[in-house]
Amino acid sequence: MAAAMASHGKEPNIVYLFSSVRRRTFADTPEARTYRVPVYMLCLITKGEMVLLLDGEVRRIRPLELYMLVPGMRIEAPAKCGPIEYTAVLFKPVVLVREKGGFVVQAAANLGAKLAAGPVPLRHPQQVLSRIMRLEQDSRKLGRQGAFTLRQQLETLISGLTEDAAEIPDRGDPRIDRTIAFMESHYDSKIQVEPLARIAGMTPPAYSRLFRKATGLLPIEYVNQLRIDKAKQLLRQEDSRVKEVSAAVGFQSEFYFSRLFQRKVGVAPTLYMKRDRLRVAVVSSLGFEDYLQSVGVEPVYTADLFLYPGMDEGEYEILQQQRLSSLMESRPDLIVGDHYHTEFQERLRTVAPQVTVDFQLWDWRTNFMKIAELVDRRREAEEAMARLELRIADVREQLRSMLGTERVTVMQVSHRAVGIQGKVNHPLNELLYEELELTPGGQVPSDQWRWELAPESLPTLDTEHVFLQQHHVRAGSGALFERMTRTTAWADTPAVAMNQVKLIPNWFVMSWTPGGRHRIMDFLLSLK
Repeated sequence: MAAAMASHGKEPNIVYLFSSVRRRTFADTPEARTYRVPVYMLCLITKGEMVLLLDGEVRRIRPLELYMLVPGMRIEAPAKCGPIEYTAVLFKPVVLVREKGGFVVQAAANLGAKLAAGPVPLRHPQQVLSRIMRLEQDSRKLGRQGAFTLRQQLETLISGLTEDAAEIPDRGDPRIDRTIAFMESHYDSKIQVEPLARIAGMTPPAYSRLFRKATGLLPIEYVNQLRIDKAKQLLRQEDSRVKEVSAAVGFQSEFYFSRLFQRKVGVAPTLYMKRDRLRVAVVSSLGFEDYLQSVGVEPVYTADLFLYPGMDEGEYEILQQQRLSSLMESRPDLIVGDHYHTEFQERLRTVAPQVTVDFQLWDWRTNFMKIAELVDRRREAEEAMARLELRIADVREQLRSMLGTERVTVMQVSHRAVGIQGKVNHPLNELLYEELELTPGGQVPSDQWRWELAPESLPTLDTEHVFLQQHHVRAGSGALFERMTRTTAWADTPAVAMNQVKLIPNWFVMSWTPGGRHRIMDFLLSLK
């Protein structure tokens, strides 16, 4: 409470009280319109584009832009513009004034030093959207009883916006800040650890340890990443040359720069320069083509060269040769592949440069953004992620109404075992049990991504809904499925007795992509 008290001679510290979160559409109408903003609100654009006057300034409004609107602000929209969709966080800035016996809450005259009216710069728009969606969800759940929790979330949101506006993130140690500022100013020169340590007033070993703890990188790794980021900006300019860019960002060797750039970014600088015009082929078992299609890029060819269980080797050899031949005929500039195709890397490199995205990381969002950046579609990817986040929030409420506390279990029967999907460490688990907040069945493991067992070892499942995929049918999953359905445990499962066992496509792969996650939600809603 003391942090919120006004002090004599200083600007009072302002507290932001949460009011509500609203999702709205600014509709397209034939005539021009003028509005006066009635309350304080943070307004995040989620869909659509338009041009309007914001307090007399022309603004082109785009998705994933955030605006701080204050009472009295004038918005003038021309005829036949829009529509746009937005989510608004309504709040009240207040100050606490000392009076006899305690403090009195009074309306603040302005926003204080943290925020300013108008556009709010965002470094991580997806993170901001997630926080707003969480605020909306919790406000519905908690109501007035959650006022303190909601105010804390609002303060966290506003604090994050303040950090986004800062040029250099607060590392928590001024010694690190000083050296990062030096790197920013001298990245085009030779930088060594010893001078950096002197600036920090530390020995080189101690400085390197502290820097790594603060940033996750060693000082020279940080410098190189800074140089690569600057190089990406220069390579986007027309008539840029790799040799000149290499020298401009502090590399004495063009060869070393190109090798480091390819390792960090995924493609050589020469390919990065024309990334918006690349002909991209996909070689993947995990639906990478959906990544590209989600950002408006159609692959010139898509192939899956994995040898699936149950495939005849002769048949596979013919299929493989056909697909490799078609891949070559498509004449791609770049091939995007996954770790299931590492054995083909040398052959693929004879067709075009290749980027292998490692799905062993189990982080589909990072991989999606990496692929989007390769084809110069980062903004489109952020918009796709925003649309997905909003859809998840809508579907979560619909499923809560449809299913209530009924339990859900997802299973995969292969030719080797029966698998019960867990609650953690897989995109599908994250979608179902964290984001959509479905209630897991009694046997759904909470600490592993899947529990595999023989059909005869299956326990009676405490669940009202089973979603089941038969995987690798040609390899014999049908036989295991039949063995499982003949067990007493299966017959005693409530979902079986209620005829609520649904066969599903391969959700386990679909959950890795935005389009696949939308299709999973479509399936769930079709149960109405």
